[in-house]
Amino acid sequence: MGKIYLIRHAFTPANNASYNNQEGLWQIALDKDMPIEREYGIKQALELGEYLNNLNGKILIIASPYLRVRQTLKYALSKMQGNYEIRVTDELHEFSSGVHYAHTIDEVLRMYPSSKKYFEEAKKDLENAVYTGGESRNNVKKRVKRIALEIEKLALEYDCVLVFGHGTVNHYIYYWLTGEYIDHDMKNCEVFSVNDKKSLFVPITFVPKGFIVDIDSYKQ
Repeated sequence: MGKIYLIRHAFTPANNASYNNQEGLWQIALDKDMPIEREYGIKQALELGEYLNNLNGKILIIASPYLRVRQTLKYALSKMQGNYEIRVTDELHEFSSGVHYAHTIDEVLRMYPSSKKYFEEAKKDLENAVYTGGESRNNVKKRVKRIALEIEKLALEYDCVLVFGHGTVNHYIYYWLTGEYIDHDMKNCEVFSVNDKKSLFVPITFVPKGFIVDIDSYKQ
């Protein structure tokens, strides 16, 4: 059986809502169209490519269709030699956090008071709490089971299967493949080995505390 690697996309402006508590990031783009951050995100993706360039053999890349994943893959591939088979599948799209996406906690409560229900439910049962206008983590877990089992089958045909996706989706794919959970929130451009059950790579590039995204520069 070939190696399976779960990879999270590079840092995005939306990530700064939780990382640096920045408001207004939802103005940049919808979830599926959110780009990677132009400085730190791109540097992380390039570092990722240099690491993945060390892999050998017949390699399959399976990717989420979301812009941030496709951009991460684009920059990573610019540092990778050889031919890679690439498949993009909607089954790897990130979970829907509804009105919570790219908002700080204070911001979403102020703009959407009904979202208070989610936070109340999350305290009691995080896995089944439904994001306002979105889905629950348990829904995500159920919907990625098929693609997780498909990835397992594909690993019989390839030396390496690289899954370019999202933190939450990768978390549950790992569950279906191992019966366990990744014991931490995946960092941007982290590479987690399913076979070895451990993190193999995290970029040196990190976003500093206090960093503020120039929102206007991203508006289309």
